[in-house]
Amino acid sequence: MEGESVYVPKGLNLLVDVDSTPKLKAIIVEGLLIFAPDKDPNHERYFDAMYIFVHMGQLEIGTEEFPYTSKLTITMHGTVSDPYLPIYGNKVIGVRNGKLDMHGIKRLRTWTEMEKTEEKGSTQITLREEVDWVAGEYIVIAPTDYEVDHAEKRKILSIDKTNKEKPVITLDKALEYQHFAETQQFGDDPKDVINMRAEVGLLTRNVVYRGDPETSKKNQYGATIFLHSAGDDSLTARISYCELTDMGQAFKLGRYAVHFHMIGNVHNSYVKGNTVHDSNNRAFTLHGSNYLRIIENVVFNAKGHNIFIEDAVERNNIMQKNLIVKTKRSYSLLNTDATPGSFWITNPDNIWIDNHAAGSDRYGFWFDLQINAMGPSASNDICPENEKLGEFRGNTAHSNGRYGFRIFHNLMSRKYPCKPIKYDHNNATDPYW
Repeated sequence: MEGESVYVPKGLNLLVDVDSTPKLKAIIVEGLLIFAPDKDPNHERYFDAMYIFVHMGQLEIGTEEFPYTSKLTITMHGTVSDPYLPIYGNKVIGVRNGKLDMHGIKRLRTWTEMEKTEEKGSTQITLREEVDWVAGEYIVIAPTDYEVDHAEKRKILSIDKTNKEKPVITLDKALEYQHFAETQQFGDDPKDVINMRAEVGLLTRNVVYRGDPETSKKNQYGATIFLHSAGDDSLTARISYCELTDMGQAFKLGRYAVHFHMIGNVHNSYVKGNTVHDSNNRAFTLHGSNYLRIIENVVFNAKGHNIFIEDAVERNNIMQKNLIVKTKRSYSLLNTDATPGSFWITNPDNIWIDNHAAGSDRYGFWFDLQINAMGPSASNDICPENEKLGEFRGNTAHSNGRYGFRIFHNLMSRKYPCKPIKYDHNNATDPYW
């Protein structure tokens, strides 16, 4: 019945195979809670709750090997005045000393680029690569001018795959702006070519996790996933090919769309192939967490720094082939969120490969490197602005309000990052560098 809570004790496996549930209050999982797909891929199921808390247990919506193959929508309910779970908050999936598996159907490609420029008024776009996208799904087309709001969300009316390498999408509504898609050569060397094409990201997935549509957007108070457990690899969160929408709780520290919070090493965790769109507070936050993989995700219309490395102690995380479109200001969070970066980076010892920052109110990639670690991780023994750069290659930034790439204040890698500089002008082999 509506308002009731469910407890899954250790040793009990509870299978959810009903088409819909009433709005439940709290789901406490110390055993195993499994969502089972239907044989019909178009079959839809709905699950509504206020809190889902996994403690020493496991929540499974498909696995990497056997993803959820029909349609599932999990809707979280709540307001800012509802009681909080200590640390984890409300309107939340919280995990402590447990496992979270959320896996939708794997997609051939989560985003690509346009083959050719389309002018205002066009109702079709041509893609550069084969996709498995279908009619009825939603896409976002990145801006290619200097206005972040010129990103355009559209529904696919049809898709012509006669030439499967260059599919043509018919849109439900004509484009309101030009979207540029060409290469431009600078100089005589054939290698001096810059690819300047509008990106197109797929927003639809078969597994949807969302804040309730009735209040989330109006109150800027959406759903969150909060992952916190003390100790290396003390929890595992694997989220792939899911759609997260109406996420994040505006103006509240820690209430981000997906938040890895003070865990330490998370070797077994990843977020891959997901879409996070219409978030009131970030997309992915790495806070005191290392070795996380953030791969091939699409982020659209999210406030504040979208991929957020928080305390400047986070290292060895991999961010690869993510597309971030329309990063918006947040005026009551960190001061720096008023000038947001699609990627906000406080420690350089991480890896960024082939990411696209395609439209932000201010910055694309912002290396806001700190003198020392800060926040709960504050330490004078960690000096991020002098640490090594892990890897940064193949990344693209365009259509940003100020800079595509900014280093502020310093990035001066040294052998001993926290040692005071004692440079000897007569000694070219200074051991401190």
